[in-house]
Amino acid sequence: MSRRVLLILLALLLAAGAIFITPMLLRGAGGRGGAKPEAPVHPITQVLVAKSDLYIGDTVKPTDVAWQAWPDGPLPPTYIVQGKGRIQDVTGALVTSRFAPGDPITTGHLSRPTNSAVMAAILRPGDRAVTVNVTASTGMAGFLAPGDRVDVILTQTISSTGPGAVSHHVSETLLHGVHVVGIDQNLSDKKDDKKDLVVPKTATLEVTPKQAEIIAVAEDMGVLTLALDSLAGAHDEDSSERVTRTWDTDATKLFSVSALPGAAGAPASPTAPTWTVQVIRGATSAPMTFPLQRNAPGGPTL
Repeated sequence: MSRRVLLILLALLLAAGAIFITPMLLRGAGGRGGAKPEAPVHPITQVLVAKSDLYIGDTVKPTDVAWQAWPDGPLPPTYIVQGKGRIQDVTGALVTSRFAPGDPITTGHLSRPTNSAVMAAILRPGDRAVTVNVTASTGMAGFLAPGDRVDVILTQTISSTGPGAVSHHVSETLLHGVHVVGIDQNLSDKKDDKKDLVVPKTATLEVTPKQAEIIAVAEDMGVLTLALDSLAGAHDEDSSERVTRTWDTDATKLFSVSALPGAAGAPASPTAPTWTVQVIRGATSAPMTFPLQRNAPGGPTL
């Protein structure tokens, strides 16, 4: 058999082997690589959330809340998780902090007070609630709402005595960033566009015990005005120590700055009339000056 015939036979054998082996290799590869890997299963936690706006002072109804899937992981202990809590557990509770739709319902912002303890349930531990009288001009003409923050300003008249004395007016910002918890008898910041804007008569403020004393004495001293703070403003925890003051001379040029008691650059008070006597003690003598009084017995008189 010639060499050429052998090469042809070998080529035919290799081709036949390729025909039979290739499908087997393709089936094996397809069996290993064709199966899609299963996606990892992440446990889903059901958390109780608000379905609609819940305002301070609202009472939770079953239709106000719903279960919502929440990625599994560490959750704050105040979250209400399905299996550990129920919707019935929050039904009838009082809302002490506003919830927007989708916000998790937290046990720390719900309370079950009696009707007479609603305000006490809203206050932070250790705080007090004080109510001040307001008018259209001192209470923001009805634009104040529970949840706002205000500065408390005292305006009073400082009376002077004596010949030519002039009384002066002064305003002081006593407290900064005070939390408004109630307007009249409304604890909610819910707005009803169908109602006309009502000018409040009172505003209830959340303050520290010391701040409550400051407001109580300030109300007897003059007129209190509430100035609305910006939502983006910074609020100090202890604002009672940061007092600013404005005299009437800062608001108008009708008064002289030098007329203010203790004002910088004020001229010295005129010297009261006096009389001087020479007192002799033995071989020494010294002058002694006495104020000159009207009809003073034993001395010169005016």
